[in-house]
Amino acid sequence: MSLWSALCFPATLFAQKELTLCEVEVRGVRPERFMTGQKIQEADSADLARNRFSTLADFLQFQTPVAFKSYGAGQLATLSFRGTSAGHTALLWNGININFPSLGQTDFSTIPLAGFDEMTIQYGSAASCVGTDAVGGSIQLRSLPGFQTEGTQLMAAVRGETSENFSGQGGLRFHRLLRNGKKLSGKTLLYGSSVRNNFGTEPITRKGKTLPTEPIHTRQTGAVQDLYFMNRKGDLLSLNLWFSDNDLAVQPKVVLLREITRTQAYRSSLSYQLGKTLFRTAYIRDITDYGKGENLNPSHTRVDRYIVRAEHDLAWIHDCDKGTNLKLGAETVYYNARVDGYGGGRKTETRLDLYALLRHQFSARLSSSLNLRQAWVTGYNPPFTPSAGLEYILVKNPKDRLTLPVSLARSYRVPTLNERYWEVLGNPDIQPETGFNKETGLVWQHKFTAITQTRLGATVFHNRIDNWTYWNPEKNYRVENLQQVLSKGIELETSLQSRIEKTRFDVRAQYTLTHASQQKEYGAYTHDILGKQLVYVPRHAVSSTVSATRKAWSVDIQQQFNSKRYITFDHSGQPYMPFYLMNGRIAYEKRTSRRVFNTALQVNNVTDVLYPNQKKNAMPMRSVALSILIGNL
Repeated sequence: MSLWSALCFPATLFAQKELTLCEVEVRGVRPERFMTGQKIQEADSADLARNRFSTLADFLQFQTPVAFKSYGAGQLATLSFRGTSAGHTALLWNGININFPSLGQTDFSTIPLAGFDEMTIQYGSAASCVGTDAVGGSIQLRSLPGFQTEGTQLMAAVRGETSENFSGQGGLRFHRLLRNGKKLSGKTLLYGSSVRNNFGTEPITRKGKTLPTEPIHTRQTGAVQDLYFMNRKGDLLSLNLWFSDNDLAVQPKVVLLREITRTQAYRSSLSYQLGKTLFRTAYIRDITDYGKGENLNPSHTRVDRYIVRAEHDLAWIHDCDKGTNLKLGAETVYYNARVDGYGGGRKTETRLDLYALLRHQFSARLSSSLNLRQAWVTGYNPPFTPSAGLEYILVKNPKDRLTLPVSLARSYRVPTLNERYWEVLGNPDIQPETGFNKETGLVWQHKFTAITQTRLGATVFHNRIDNWTYWNPEKNYRVENLQQVLSKGIELETSLQSRIEKTRFDVRAQYTLTHASQQKEYGAYTHDILGKQLVYVPRHAVSSTVSATRKAWSVDIQQQFNSKRYITFDHSGQPYMPFYLMNGRIAYEKRTSRRVFNTALQVNNVTDVLYPNQKKNAMPMRSVALSILIGNL
């Protein structure tokens, strides 16, 4: 995909995407179109291409100011937006939420950038548009056909790292113009990696600080298959398949300490876009096996999901500056779970969502949205979830654009299957979490010249979440709706794109100030935690990327800073201290009329900083990686 992205998609600023009404008269309007007033970012296709060997976890920690909890390279990595938890982030693949139903979250270290063509990152509540889990934000991954070209492109790539981490990718993409104006497009990708994260077995000491290490071995394999057929009327038939198999062993050579986790995911989606009506059916199977020691009888989790969705788009467009879009939809999901911890047998659950998404553009300066969603779940009903947004362009001229976005949104999160059905510790009476998000800001875009432009943005947010689920240690970790959390803060972002003679420069930076704290008491000792920053949530987070490209050469520098993070709710324990990370990369790409050759040398953790993240073990130290890609044009 990375090579194909570089060949097929132009580079764009990592910023909010602007669309006119004339551009959305096409069929199948994306949900982001109705998120007026919210902060939405489109991943730069050039960045996706440069980071083709990265996982989604590695990529986002340098491209966004979100908070990550990671056990190390190749191990569990989750993210959270704006002080919320990992379960408050919805991950969608071609419109389908692929969070594990048993856990309500995704391991982002198992998602390769090579598996999709486009990515949108959305901040704040978006439950009215995408459904459950989108309390803090959502990430939307999309596969795209390549009907604009014809031919077959092949790609093979390998990467090796001094820490004994190796990965490889191979595949093809084809496009065919058939008779009578019909079109056929497809993509096949195979990928795999072996991660040992080998920095020795002895504790690491830097500047008087010592952290232990823990040997691991992760093996990841996967396959992606996309097929698209379009008839002469423009109706589109799509088949998307994605299989992944991830095997993690902690302490693989010490039987008594060994932990083995194997996760498999089988994802399939069949869609038919008939005019302005979309029909989609999907089947997803998630399997988890976990064992300790000799692992003779690992615990087994298998959850099957059967999904049916129908959507219809309506449009009343007067001209490019005035008009209305309306999306009406319904989705039903049937869960069939067999989990050892549920007490034997199987658990089933049915969910139904009805939604209406409305966008109205009053003029070239003023647009608005109003979205409504109601979900029903076996045993109880989540709350009615509306949202409303407004965007007004305060200044608009050939060089400057100043935009004021405002958004109000309710959100909800359906309890996970573990929270509802886990034997003894689960709670069948657990209630959905509900949230109310408010945000506003200013976005200024300025063109200095035709080849130099900048963007500055500031967003203020306030998100209160009620009925936050909590595995209560005072009741032997039985899950309950105990917490009320308030997360508030400010996000700043800037980008600059310029060209000096034959060198192109791209600079992007983000800063987030987040205060997330418990707001009400729920036990005898909880008064001490009121108003205090939640665990593992940095108050200050900064990330940036600087790129320079001249002819066949390119240089990239990635930087990340996190302030101290508390590891106890009452702040009594020693917090994790601030850390600063930097990665550097230099690449050379040779193109001929028929071939492309790309090689890159990357240094990770250039300053060799020693820091913990989720556990008190050292995160990856300095390493050097070499990658080679060969393909045809």
